[in-house]
Amino acid sequence: MRIFTLKGIQHIQELQFLTDSSGLVLDQGGHLYRFRGNATEVIVTPPSFIVSQFHFVDEAYGAIIGHSHPLPIQEGAFGFTGLGLLLVLCLCLGYSKPKVKAHRWVIGALCLALAGFVASCGTAWQQYRLLSTESAYATLLTRPLLRPGGYHAYPANKGLHSFIAITNTRGATWNVQTLPTTFYASALTAIGHNFLVGTYANPYEGRSTLHADGDIWIYGNDTTYSKDLRANSWPRHYGVEVKRGIRGFSLSPDSSRLLVFGSDRMPAIPKDELNSTAGNIFVLPVSLQPNYTLLDVPDTLEVCSLTQATNRDLWVVLDNKKTRKTKGHLSYYALPSKTLLRFQHGQWLKPAFPAGYSAEQVVFVPGTRNGYVLTTTGEVVETNDNGDSWHTLALQGIRRIQSWQQQLVLVKQHNQLVLGSPSSTN
Repeated sequence: MRIFTLKGIQHIQELQFLTDSSGLVLDQGGHLYRFRGNATEVIVTPPSFIVSQFHFVDEAYGAIIGHSHPLPIQEGAFGFTGLGLLLVLCLCLGYSKPKVKAHRWVIGALCLALAGFVASCGTAWQQYRLLSTESAYATLLTRPLLRPGGYHAYPANKGLHSFIAITNTRGATWNVQTLPTTFYASALTAIGHNFLVGTYANPYEGRSTLHADGDIWIYGNDTTYSKDLRANSWPRHYGVEVKRGIRGFSLSPDSSRLLVFGSDRMPAIPKDELNSTAGNIFVLPVSLQPNYTLLDVPDTLEVCSLTQATNRDLWVVLDNKKTRKTKGHLSYYALPSKTLLRFQHGQWLKPAFPAGYSAEQVVFVPGTRNGYVLTTTGEVVETNDNGDSWHTLALQGIRRIQSWQQQLVLVKQHNQLVLGSPSSTN
């Protein structure tokens, strides 16, 4: 067990070990630091945006994501705006007597809208959706989703700019690019030397209407896992439509699959296999080619933490807030606690977990039978048998847990990192 107290850091928000004594941390203010032992140094990041997450492949090659200060946002969503425009056009036709030549664009717009509606009633997309023979909660999707993407806007987020910046010089220089969307950049990981950015249209209550839509945008030309990415470049970056808000990424222990987790589907027109299939967890091969799997949890709650044990069981923490519509406005309402679930043999199960605890995060250490749950009160509960039994450790003041190689990492208090077996930590 090793303990690092990072000098000059007020509040660790994100961290990544690169060796057993060095790595990077991001503080609550969006400042990125490199640490070696207890010593830290600031990494100067681009001034055009506030850093929210980072991921480094090695000490030199890494990426950061974030967003600008958002402008005042009006409420509304694309679906509502589109229907509202259609209604206005109908009113124009019904209650005015314009010259036909002057308003051919109105008729054209109505024809396009009608064509879109008719297309949404089609069922051809159903051939790409297959029920899994292994679980009633799983659905297989067979149509390729990796393709060059266009701009994806959420009008209620007008003025929001999300960014990615990539360095191969240990942060000495950065290549900054604006994401082709007005969604929030919500997750970051790498497959090979390609960075994947997950987005969430709007998970934040108050500024604009909640909207659980999202995509994966890909930056890089590493063809190790997908030859298609040879052509991946600005301004037509490749991406994967997800059509649900992304909270995070998790690689399977054997690094063969990417698990994308967050909200359930975002219903939309026209219908397709993505927006018509329930599922909070989207499982993709690292090739990003089919078959894909959508895995549904038995509730409409969002998955806020996910890990896979060495025995291939999935473990998730469900958030303790749901959305509801009041007077046409979506808002959150709180539940008593977050829920820990285990996916085993095709079924979701409630584990034999000590009573009285609410889970915040769940992590299983690759290559071991050890798993850990961080509670909302800063305590840690451990299993040494892949989750069959759990016991509480003598730990307090823990704010975050994650794994590095075959070890557990704890963030303790505001600026302390603990690497190694927590059983001996006081």
